[in-house]
Amino acid sequence: MREISRNDHLHEPSILDDEDLQLVHALQIAPRASWTSLAPILGVHSTTLATRWKRLSEAGIAWIAVHSIGTRLTPVTAFIEVLCEMSRREEVIRELSEIPDVLSLDISARHRDLLLTVSAASMAHLTEHTLPRIASVRGIEHIETSFSTRMHVIADSWTVRSLSPEQERQVAQLNPRERSDGPAPRISPDVLRALAADGRLSASDIARGLGMSEPTVRRQIRAAILHGLVHFRCELAQDVSGTPITAEWFASVPATEHETLARAAAQIPGIRLCASTTGRTNVLLTFWLRSVSEVPRVEGQLTAAVPSIVFRESAIALRIAKRVGWLLGDGGRATGRVIPPWRE
Repeated sequence: MREISRNDHLHEPSILDDEDLQLVHALQIAPRASWTSLAPILGVHSTTLATRWKRLSEAGIAWIAVHSIGTRLTPVTAFIEVLCEMSRREEVIRELSEIPDVLSLDISARHRDLLLTVSAASMAHLTEHTLPRIASVRGIEHIETSFSTRMHVIADSWTVRSLSPEQERQVAQLNPRERSDGPAPRISPDVLRALAADGRLSASDIARGLGMSEPTVRRQIRAAILHGLVHFRCELAQDVSGTPITAEWFASVPATEHETLARAAAQIPGIRLCASTTGRTNVLLTFWLRSVSEVPRVEGQLTAAVPSIVFRESAIALRIAKRVGWLLGDGGRATGRVIPPWRE
């Protein structure tokens, strides 16, 4: 098991071994599965799994993020294109990253300087609080907002594809997808914030840190999952993923073709986002690719599925500064700072 330092260059192919990748894949399927339950599936002792995960997470290579995009907690999702003074760009990035509703922030190489993914509790909150706060950041020259009408594919489904089909099936059984449509109980924002800082924290650890009873915390975590109020995602620093390029497309398709496009996009390796939107275009797609040379291949596959698609603009993200609340450093490595969206 190779040691990993925060000074290591993440593009080195040997930085993760097969057992690291299998562990990450397993946690992408079942983010809160116990080491004991994963051990027989992965063929590794539970203490070894715990040690591996501690090594990866402390180095900022992998982490469990918790978000509420598209849930009853934050049902409004907007994509905001930002133009800013280039001399103030880093300052603008720092200030925007501190806004809780700005879940993700991409630095773009095309028409926009920045692309924000914003998640809000209501349209009123977005228009009365979030947008004015964004617009007030010194150095911003223009913002343009579009709204997600449907999130077809999100990065929760992206995996490193390191497990066998049988291992995938067994791990999936550790994360049943049962859901309740009934009224959701109140979940303490403190519990949600604790989970945002570490999605694998146990109920007992959270209860001890917050001074709450363990059964109450356990019940609230289960309720949040059962009612679909939060999603857990095992993230990986992009530069160790083998797909260091983030490609984005702003496209237009006929209203009747959105589902067809989404089904086709979901089958293309590297898909991170497929969303129907309002605005100048009506589809936003994001992929992680091995190289820029793969851009035409993806466009060809999407065009083969939906010949009427029109790619209005494609872009390469120069850097991802924030991803579902986590501030990122070089190579997409987690810095350890999390800015959760949930308030009192």
